[in-house]
Amino acid sequence: MQNLARVKVLSNWIYNALSIGIVIIPAYYVLYWLLINHIALPLVTVNTSAAPITSYELPIEILAIGFISSLLPLTVLIYVLINLRKIFLFYKEGVIFSFEHVALFKKVAKLLSIWVLLSIAYESVKSVLFSLNNPVGERVLSVGFGSEELTVIVVAAFVYVIAWVMDEGRVLAEENQMTI
Repeated sequence: MQNLARVKVLSNWIYNALSIGIVIIPAYYVLYWLLINHIALPLVTVNTSAAPITSYELPIEILAIGFISSLLPLTVLIYVLINLRKIFLFYKEGVIFSFEHVALFKKVAKLLSIWVLLSIAYESVKSVLFSLNNPVGERVLSVGFGSEELTVIVVAAFVYVIAWVMDEGRVLAEENQMTI
């Protein structure tokens, strides 16, 4: 019983952190596209100087297209956080094994996979937008799949396996409740 109390407390903290993330991440995306002409990256510099993202100001049309293109991966990411928050709400309330857990874990796994695909597309759109005003021959279309995307795919696979294990645990818990 003491472990369940600890699970509830930790789940409350994680629930609150996810709630904050649901607010901060969209705000970051909005600020990124609003301030892109006025900020230099990297924001933290070590042995390098900050350089602007582009060598010229992006027109408002390109900024709008960039922001709109960011909405798909952003929406999926927020939906992932909402579903994770639902999972930790169950834990916060002391519900450990339920069919809803399994469904939420499977949904999170699928959404993470979709998020990777949409993020690749978004980064590709960004590369085109940032080089659109370059002379012909210097425009860039960058499509990349790196360790970050691979890591998210592996995490999605782990989450799916966890859903499977949770479902088996749920079935066993239900069978134990029916045993006299």
